[in-house]
This record gives sequence, structure tokens and C-alpha cells, in this order.
Amino acid sequence: MGKIIEFKNTNFGYDNTNTFNDFNMEINAGDIVTLVGTSGSGKTTLLSMLCNKLPNDTLFYGGNNIKDCDIKELQKELVVVFDTPLLTNSIDTELSYYLKKLGLDTSEINSRVDNFKNKFDLSRFANIQFKQLSHSDTNLIKILRYLIIDPDFLAIDNVLTGVQEADKKKIIDYIKSKNITLLNVTTNLKDSLYGNKIFVLENFVLILEGNTMSVLKMDTLLKRLGFKLPFTVDLSIELNHYDLTKKIYTDKKKLVDELWK
Repeated sequence: MGKIIEFKNTNFGYDNTNTFNDFNMEINAGDIVTLVGTSGSGKTTLLSMLCNKLPNDTLFYGGNNIKDCDIKELQKELVVVFDTPLLTNSIDTELSYYLKKLGLDTSEINSRVDNFKNKFDLSRFANIQFKQLSHSDTNLIKILRYLIIDPDFLAIDNVLTGVQEADKKKIIDYIKSKNITLLNVTTNLKDSLYGNKIFVLENFVLILEGNTMSVLKMDTLLKRLGFKLPFTVDLSIELNHYDLTKKIYTDKKKLVDELWK
């Protein structure tokens, strides 16, 4: 698949120590990418460039310089989810908020809202005040109010991590069914198991990138940066060192079955 997002020799900085220098990063259409990095490594800065909050003259979307793209069309196709408060106090109005801003007609809005309420079992929130929602349910709605737009590219800034696993799986399944490209920014490597690539940022430098398992195998580097590997993956790597297994497992049951053979 072709590139959907590309940073080309990007230079941007807040000061002498927090600066992108000739930074390059590419994301292919259809990829589910996990972007991890320590605090202050530049993750949110990249997302701010994606949504025009920071200078982005060297950012390309679908092969076109993003500054030359039509803003209204771009808002339908490229969406960034930050951890911002809910805007309303009911599930219907929250899900329809951005659809209305994009100018969709009422019948289309109602159809999408009903579809999402069924697909994600949102009837459970029908009679609940949003201030009473759990942290995980709040994060779910924060994502769904943007996902309902059906963008081509979706970036999520450390919000998906806080969603319950069952709901998280539904989100990922929906993204895959719609062939939406996802950039999931997180500090939790467990979430990387839902994707096919991992990018690692450190001090505004992309120090590591590749398919998910190849990056996770760089366990020494990841641990040095302070990241905790998914338990089953970490255990598999340790067992590999002692020739007790020959592959990396992500499923605990499969690993146990292999050890009992």
C-alpha cells in the first residue's frame, strides 16, 4: 500500500534540546502503528502537526503537502483524538457532535449513531450522566465520537490505553473492517499487539521502527527506555535465551501448551 502520512526532513523545535532535526517518518495506508516514547520525546508534537496546531510545511498526506489540502475535506479524512473533555451529556449528542459540524444530513447522522450504539453496546449509557462514567467508558466515548466520522487516518493520543479490553478489541476490529490507518500513541506496549508496526521516539529522534515482533525483540533497548513488555512476550524472549521455546508468543495459553509438550 502507498504512503498516507509522511514527514519529510521536518525541522521544528521549542528550544535547543527539544527539536526535530531533519526528521523522517512514513506510515502506509492500512497500517496499525503503535508510537511509543518517553515523556517529552516528541509524540504529541507530531500529532499537533497532523492537526494543524503546529507548523507542518514538511508533512504530506496522501502524497500531497498538507498545507495545500482542502481543510474541510481534510477534517473528514484525517482525525486526531486528544484526551479532551466530553462536550455534551448524552451518548446521542456526543456521537453526532462532529458529524453535524462536518455538515452531514440528519438521516445519515442518525443512521451512523444507531449503528455505533448497536455495534459498541452503547445503550448501557442511555440513562447515565457522563460525569458518572468510569474512566474507561469516558475514554471509549472520546474515541467513538471521532471514529464515527470514518476517517481514512486516525491518530489517538494516549486515550485507547485506558479503554477496557473488550471495547478496545471492538474498536480495533472496526478500524480494520473499514481499512482505517491508525497511529496509536501510547506508553503501553501491550497495545502494540493489536498493530503491525511499532515506532519508538526518544528525544525527538525516531530510534527504532519495524514490524511489531521485530521491535519487541529489542527488549534490552525498550527496557532501558523504561517500557514494560507484554508479559507473555517478555517471558517468551527469556525462554528463547534458554532454548526452551523457538518462537515469541503473544497468547499465554499457547505458550503454556508449548511448554507442556
